[in-house]
Amino acid sequence: MIARLKDLDQQVHNTAMSFPGEVVAIGYSIGHDWNGDPAIFFRVVLSDDSSRPEVLADVTGRVGGKLFDALRLCDTDYTPYFYFRSKSEQDRQKDPEWQSLTIS
Repeated sequence: MIARLKDLDQQVHNTAMSFPGEVVAIGYSIGHDWNGDPAIFFRVVLSDDSSRPEVLADVTGRVGGKLFDALRLCDTDYTPYFYFRSKSEQDRQKDPEWQSLTIS
């Protein structure tokens, strides 16, 4: 089972804080994926600088890896899904699902 909700919130916040200048915010929701399996969906807003094509793969790999390790997702039945967006993209889209994220 994933850490209790309070602990989960804190771990997500701590992860966001461990990437200053790269991660603007992280949010998540828990539900089921397209196959009906338990899943956790992460929404990560990156700084525009961290979203540049030449660094994007490195940044997303490190952030996803840190969340996976910090939340011990390998010990759960939850499949993690990671969605990344740049700050300027979020500012343009104003997607409500992405508005109330844990701000780092």
